[in-house]
Amino acid sequence: MSVDQMIKLSGLDLIRTRDPNNHLHCRKTQLLAYVGGRTRWSDLLMYGALGSTSAIHRHCYLRGEDRWAFDTPYVTDDDLRLLGFEMLSAGAVDLARFESGVTGFLAAGQPVFFYAPRHHFPYWVEFMRRAGTLPEEYHLLHSFLLCGVSGTDVLLVDNVSDDHEYAPLTVSWDVLRAGYAREPDRWFTGCATVRKTSGPDHEGFEAAYRAFLGRFRDGFELYDVVGDNLVVERASVTAAYRAPGVNSMALLAGSRTLFHRFLAHTTHGEQVRSAYARIAQLATVLSDRVTAFQSGLPALPADRIRRGLKGLRQLEQRAARRLVAEADALPQLLPTPSSGR
Repeated sequence: MSVDQMIKLSGLDLIRTRDPNNHLHCRKTQLLAYVGGRTRWSDLLMYGALGSTSAIHRHCYLRGEDRWAFDTPYVTDDDLRLLGFEMLSAGAVDLARFESGVTGFLAAGQPVFFYAPRHHFPYWVEFMRRAGTLPEEYHLLHSFLLCGVSGTDVLLVDNVSDDHEYAPLTVSWDVLRAGYAREPDRWFTGCATVRKTSGPDHEGFEAAYRAFLGRFRDGFELYDVVGDNLVVERASVTAAYRAPGVNSMALLAGSRTLFHRFLAHTTHGEQVRSAYARIAQLATVLSDRVTAFQSGLPALPADRIRRGLKGLRQLEQRAARRLVAEADALPQLLPTPSSGR
């Protein structure tokens, strides 16, 4: 390969965010964006997006973790296999192995994922400054999606725009080599690639969705917890994006948005699908309002936000009961492509 020749994946313009609420772990949102550009069935991955609000409560409130560290029970390796994609992992590798291996994967039409400290990348430093990231978090690891390589540069696809949309970014190999020299133990960890092996297994997704509904139980008390803690979090949290309520609402709004998209592929009736469309819309609105409140921006009073959260909880409870009851009565929840919807 000549110095100036770049081998890159085709269809880079199809790598678009499928997570408008920006709530997923960076690796998962990259996988979802990538496979979403390769198959129209990527929304099937969202059958379990309702998840457990108790798990979100434990993560955000009891452990004080942010949304991007939450291990969502969707976009998993098992479900990617059902979709027809295989994840291949190499774990941690050194610089020499990484440099020698990426060309082969890209030539085969496969992206390369790796973790590295984000503060080693100038475009990430600029983004973190613009976004108001706390300085002590600059060193955290990020999953990078590599989609092209030449003798001098690598082509990364990343979502550091203000709207969190994906775009290609060219970075010199010297940036990677200098970063690796500074912190070799934290570079090129979690290396992986993904390849398409088949079409989606609709019967497999049908079974997985029914199993999910069979164990789905939730009182949605987390909405009350967010409301009850609005004022104390505003007074005590150093940055709005670290507030447990902000992170909880982002996870709730994001998961409801994705589950609503999944429902469009099912035989659920219009009443159920409309209810979850409304839930996704309201959760997103309330997520924005909680964020504005914690940021000290002009926002609705806390009591108004609490009333909205209470109403959303009641809407979720009614919709969940209807969802499970309807699923029990339907002989087939996921029609095959030839049978409609």
